[in-house]
Amino acid sequence: MRQTLHLYIILCAGLFLMAGCTGNGSGNVTAADSLYQWENVRQYSVEEPELALRMIDTAEMRGVMDVNEANFRRSYIYHSCEKIKDQEKSKDYCMMVLNSTADSTQYINALKQLVAILKLDRESYPEAIRYAMEGAQRAHHAGDVKNEANFYYEIGYIMEDTQYGSGMKYIDRSLDILREASHDNWKSLPLLEGNLGNTARKLAEQGNNARAIEILKERLQILDRIDKEATNAPIGYSDERRALTYCVLAYCQWAVGHLTEAKQTAEAFERIKDKLSPNYQMDMMNYYAYSGDGARVQQYYDHLEPIIHEEFDTISARYKDLLNMYAIGLYHSGRYKEAYETLDRHNTLNDSVTQREHQQETLMYAQQFRTQEKEMQLKDEEAKTTIYRIISVSAILIILLITYLLWRSYKYNQVLTEKNRRLLAEIEQREQEQQQVIEKLEATPEAELTTEQQLYRRLCQLMDTPDRIYTDADLDRSRLAQLLGTNEHYVSDAISACNEGKSTTDFINGYRLRYATHLLSTTNDSGSLIAELCGLSRRTFYRLFNETYSMSPADYRKAAKK
Repeated sequence: MRQTLHLYIILCAGLFLMAGCTGNGSGNVTAADSLYQWENVRQYSVEEPELALRMIDTAEMRGVMDVNEANFRRSYIYHSCEKIKDQEKSKDYCMMVLNSTADSTQYINALKQLVAILKLDRESYPEAIRYAMEGAQRAHHAGDVKNEANFYYEIGYIMEDTQYGSGMKYIDRSLDILREASHDNWKSLPLLEGNLGNTARKLAEQGNNARAIEILKERLQILDRIDKEATNAPIGYSDERRALTYCVLAYCQWAVGHLTEAKQTAEAFERIKDKLSPNYQMDMMNYYAYSGDGARVQQYYDHLEPIIHEEFDTISARYKDLLNMYAIGLYHSGRYKEAYETLDRHNTLNDSVTQREHQQETLMYAQQFRTQEKEMQLKDEEAKTTIYRIISVSAILIILLITYLLWRSYKYNQVLTEKNRRLLAEIEQREQEQQQVIEKLEATPEAELTTEQQLYRRLCQLMDTPDRIYTDADLDRSRLAQLLGTNEHYVSDAISACNEGKSTTDFINGYRLRYATHLLSTTNDSGSLIAELCGLSRRTFYRLFNETYSMSPADYRKAAKK
């Protein structure tokens, strides 16, 4: 009740404050600041880039964007918009961000943009690699796994364009980072499967078809995981990604001589072919062309030719690629005359496409020097004032609500932290008491000990050896008896008598969990790895840890390292 009253008071104070801030003597508001946020500016960045740039200037002046965000957005427009594309300007704006006091996220985004610009020119490859390496290091320190993986992938891909095989260690490093990140969290899976696909294509281009097959099969397994775990994946996502995989996989399997597997892969593609765009079907035509399946090549050509003709025109790179693939398919299926005729058409078309590309490039440069003046049409002053006040009040309320929720979260974390500290102290106390019991046994003359106590002392000495026999997942009562040279029933009786009635399994798991707490507090190993090192399955480890210590391994690690 008191918390609700506090929230009500905060919201009322916000409304009162907003009423004072939005009012002005003349009631004259030129425009709502929300119009100059990037979400609204973006819609103009492609068709009306100069208008978008002017809006960014206004946003910076009004304080809607800080200088670093404004410069990053300007760089984006000059890099990606065909009408005013200017990579030098885009690069200059990126450098402004890097040379300023940008926060970590802004700095990393600027590095990503700069790498994208520099990799367009082969002469700038060394510079692109240097900035990508800096980006990977900064992303690692910031805990930004996806960007770290992306930077390493850019390094590898750029190096591969220079010399085959030179960048694969960076590509593999990127993939390993994403594999580790997606071990317990599916959110990195889409990026991982996409990079696996690109890597496989690169390997296939190099003729490393066997490795490409391994990568593509892993990609199919990742897609299976996405189907099971990513409940919000777009409809048809898996079909499209599998189609991309099957296209390359069929060709690679054929290239290494796995003809049956290649045929099965092609059949899998055919089962989803009708759901896919012509681009995927044209990729699959590559396999049929080189494997000499003339009937399939003809079928695909007859289906794709009118579609590409209508969508891209006959004087286009896409139509040229279709003719080239058709000619290859005709040749490998023994239709040599038709292949040469098609190849002549391809060469003629290639000249036309080259000429058109030159014309388009000339137009693009001409458009860069044109000025397109379009003024924004604003509503009447009263409507603008109303919209401004509504948006401003909504923003204040949202900020207040977020502040309240953050405060609640902070208080909850404080309570949780204190609870974990108490539990940690109890755990340490319990361990000390148990150690004292063992030390007392060690200090007592053997003549004064019962038979069970003597055997229990020997058992504790065995468990405390540097070999850590308790990390053996197969360790049980029978094995302990064998190591001590006694009967397994004597072992059970000794443990029960000297360890508060606990079973042999509880005794062994106790040592495993104590070793786990040591690893959690002294290493950064994952929970799965620690479970394996302690001789437990992952599921059993987490269950036992929670039951024994009333907290998760992650919470224990946080409490122990503070």
